[in-house]
Amino acid sequence: MKKWLFSILNLAALAGLALAAPLPAMAAPAHQALPPVGQSADPGRAQAFIQLVNNWTAPDQPAENNQDLPQANPDLVIYLTFDDGPDPDWTPQILALLQKYHATAVFYEIGRNARTYPQISLQVAEAGQMIGLHGYNHIELTKLGYNDFYREVIDTRDAILDALSSRPDLEDHLTPCLRPPYGAVNDSVYNRAYDLNYAISMWHLDTRDWTGISGEEILATVERELEPYRVVLMHDGGEDRSETVRGLELVLHELTLRGYHFEPYCTATGQEYNH
Repeated sequence: MKKWLFSILNLAALAGLALAAPLPAMAAPAHQALPPVGQSADPGRAQAFIQLVNNWTAPDQPAENNQDLPQANPDLVIYLTFDDGPDPDWTPQILALLQKYHATAVFYEIGRNARTYPQISLQVAEAGQMIGLHGYNHIELTKLGYNDFYREVIDTRDAILDALSSRPDLEDHLTPCLRPPYGAVNDSVYNRAYDLNYAISMWHLDTRDWTGISGEEILATVERELEPYRVVLMHDGGEDRSETVRGLELVLHELTLRGYHFEPYCTATGQEYNH
C-alpha cells in the first residue's frame, strides 16, 4: 500500500513539474544559506525531495541508504519549540512530522493539559522529544506572588512526571526549562525561576501560527527571519492547529533541503543559552 502510494505521488509530482510555471523565489541575505534564485523550480531539486521522502518513510531501510539523505551542515541548526499542548488532535500529527524529518524539538506543556491528556505527554517523550514547562493554567507569571508562581511551576512539573511515571527511563526528557505564557517576564519571574533551578526559555522567531495564518505564510515568516541557531515558536494546542501542521511540514521540507538540522533547545542538563 505504501509503495503504491509513493508511486502515485512520484508520478503526480513529475506531471506537476512538467505543467507548472516556475514559482518566484524569495530573496534573502547570503549568510542565511538560501538556495540560488529560482532553485525552487529546479526539477532536480524536486526529484531529490521525492527520493528523500521515499527513503525516510519506506520500511526497513538498510543503513547503506543513509547517504541518500541531504547532508546537514553542522553550522545550520534550528531549534523548534511548541507551546500549549499536549493536545490529542495536533500533538501526534506534529510528532509524526518530526519523526519523518529526523527532527528533535521541545514541547512546552501546560500543566492542566498534561493532567487531562497524560498519554499524549508520554507519547512526546517516547518519540524522543523534550518537554518543558508552560505553567499550569497558562496565566501571566508577572502578575503572581511567589506562592502562586511556585504552584504554577511545581504543579506543572508534577503533572508531567505523573504522565511519565510508567516509564521512569523517560524522565530525563523533562527539562529544567520554563517558558512563561505570552512571553511575559520581569525581574521577579527570572529570579523566582532561578531559585527553583529553572531557565527561562524565550524565542527569536515567532511564526505567528497562533493568528490563524496559512501554512504558506508560516513558511514565508520563517524564511524571512531565518538565521542559524534561532529558536522558533509554534503551537501544538489551544485552537485549530491544522495550518500549523501544514506550515511545519513546509518548514521541515525547505530547511532540510537547505542543509539545516533540528536540535532540542532544552535537554535534561538545561538550555543551549540563556536569554
